[in-house]
Amino acid sequence: MFSPALLVLVSLAYVALLFVVAWWGDRVAQRRGRLSAQPMIYSLSLAVYCTSWTFYGAVGQAASGWDFLPVYLGPILMFLVFGGFLQRMVRVAKEQKVTSVSDFLASRFG
Repeated sequence: MFSPALLVLVSLAYVALLFVVAWWGDRVAQRRGRLSAQPMIYSLSLAVYCTSWTFYGAVGQAASGWDFLPVYLGPILMFLVFGGFLQRMVRVAKEQKVTSVSDFLASRFG
């Protein structure tokens, strides 16, 4: 088994890596005026989503069969099929300067 100190250290290193990637993405966007590494950022965000769901939910669901599959298929299909919709939604959110889903819906629908 792993020692508790090692698990805490690995968890903190993972969170630090996520912050470094976010910081790097912000720096690239500020320097170039737009996010030139957009496919990589989307891939990393999808990876973070899927790894967090694996840790918190899909492991328990996998024990009962194929119940874990929608957890992974949902975000993958969202990025593949509705990528243009996501880009338009992000553009409108930036134009309206909103930061939450509720602000976005209020700006669009009153």
